[in-house]
Order: sequence, then structure tokens, then C-alpha cells
Amino acid sequence: MKHRYFVIILMIFCLSCKNEITPSKIALLNGYWNIEYITHKNETFYPKGASILFDFYELNEKNGVRKKVYPQLGNKFLVTEDLNNFKIIFTGNNCYLDFQTAWDQWQEKIIKLNENKLILEHQEKRYHYKKFNQEH
Repeated sequence: MKHRYFVIILMIFCLSCKNEITPSKIALLNGYWNIEYITHKNETFYPKGASILFDFYELNEKNGVRKKVYPQLGNKFLVTEDLNNFKIIFTGNNCYLDFQTAWDQWQEKIIKLNENKLILEHQEKRYHYKKFNQEH
């Protein structure tokens, strides 16, 4: 009997931990994100060098823009010329950023999104982001 309760509690816990991306949750993407590391085929790669770029996401309904920015003193950012427009697409339980330029088209799957963490997957690579806290 105790075994049955344990299994039920375990199932509830696993289902509640599912990180499903919903339309109401997608607004958390807005803001500045810094890549902490990238994973690919059981390897982890960390950004190197003095030049740190952040990705800035701004959403308007299901359309958005991603810009590359350099952090400056006083919580200010220098915006680069690198800019990509995207659309939010929900397919089944998955959510994608759908990018389209004059030269290319691709999708990035949102694996995880919360107030502090973003994981995007593209071409078998996972990009692990940390949200930039402007209060510090």
C-alpha cells in the first residue's frame, strides 16, 4: 500500500516539474540574456575572450526581435548591427523561435524558460543562458 502512494506521489512530482512553454510564459523571454555555456554531444563549451555579447529579446505578441548587445558601465548597452526578427510558433507541446532572413531560415526550440534561465536548442546544440539582472 505504501508503495502505491509512493508511485502516485512520484508521478505527480514528475508531471509538475515538466517545463512546458506556454503562451502566457513566453513573455519571460523579454530582456537581456548572457550565454553561460553551450552543450553538444555530451561536451560543454564555455565562452572565451574579453568581448562579452548579450542577446536582447523583445516581444510584441507572437513576433519578436533578437539583438546582440555589448554591456557598458552603468547598466547600459551598446547595440550592434546584428538583428534578427522571429515569430513564436507553438507545435504540440513545443515552442520555437522561427527566424527568417533574406539569406536563411531556421528554428530554435525553447527547452526551458523561467525568470532566470533560458535554454535554446539549434542543430543539436543547447545554448544555456542566464538572465542579466540590471539591479546590480
